[in-house]
Amino acid sequence: MTNSVIVADSSPFISLSIIGQLELLPQLYQQILIPPAVWDEVTVQGAGLPGAQAVSQLTWL
Repeated sequence: MTNSVIVADSSPFISLSIIGQLELLPQLYQQILIPPAVWDEVTVQGAGLPGAQAVSQLTWL
């Protein structure tokens, strides 16, 4: 893990969840920030789409 901070849009969450690798993010970054609009895009507006359920269940986000 680095001492880096990342502010992410929806792409890394959706893409990494599709390939089952969401756990790479906390291994690479010390702090992961997701704006409320991105959270909504992935988990609410994207309900039923790839990544929505996996992201909504993350405990480290």
